[in-house]
Amino acid sequence: MRLVNNKKIRKAGKIFMNKVAIITGAGGYIGGETAVTLAKQGIKIAVCDIVPETIEKTVKKIEEIGGCAKGYILDVTQSKDVDQVVEKIASDFGRVDIMVHIAGGSLRIAGPEAKYVPLTEQEDYVIDRVLKVNLYGAFWMSRAAARVMIRQGEGGKIINFSSAVAINGLATCCDYAASKGGVISLTKALAKELGEHKINVNSVAPGVVCRDEVDTTTEYGRHYAYETNLLGEKCTAQDIANLVEFLVSDKARFITGQTYVCDGGRTLSMKGTD
Repeated sequence: MRLVNNKKIRKAGKIFMNKVAIITGAGGYIGGETAVTLAKQGIKIAVCDIVPETIEKTVKKIEEIGGCAKGYILDVTQSKDVDQVVEKIASDFGRVDIMVHIAGGSLRIAGPEAKYVPLTEQEDYVIDRVLKVNLYGAFWMSRAAARVMIRQGEGGKIINFSSAVAINGLATCCDYAASKGGVISLTKALAKELGEHKINVNSVAPGVVCRDEVDTTTEYGRHYAYETNLLGEKCTAQDIANLVEFLVSDKARFITGQTYVCDGGRTLSMKGTD
């Protein structure tokens, strides 16, 4: 684990001096971008993911810009593993100030055989897996991080990822919608519990976020990237990372219990199968 050694990062990092952030799903598209974005502000990053190769990739990106990061293999569905890893991070870095739970997804996290089908046709294992990663993971990560933050007595920031789908629902995605809707309710309830400890609890609800490999020269690609929102713009992981950066900063010190939808207005026009 390297110390922050980039002059620009050290200058920006005065606001976040000695802050430590745990980011789950940090080996993924949104998680990786968020980790790098926060690292640029001088925040030390605990890069957590279930895939070792993606952890190494994100840690390398952070170190290349002069940031400080260390990787941890973590399955967020296992509460005991979560508790152990979070305590290990607190020991390694000396503290935990920020926890961003991004690990999650819809059917892909249930395996290659999972299908988008109505609830009446959905398999038990798909529902179980989606709920465990998206909702149970948020519970376990929030609980473990809150315990450390309360013990430190200096406040903190907890951010869990919901989804625009949680706002309006989506046909053939009942499991995903319910799991992400649960995150919104968790955010409100936990904010009430942790307010006295000066811990801000918020959630981020992205809409359609496009990877670089989305082919916008095709009709489907253009629809996916531009026509699923009111602004006609393509949302990238950086847009989501920018929102997280704001929420973990002192500029958001008086915001808690809220869900921020970043979807270009998609939820205002969603239909059941969009």
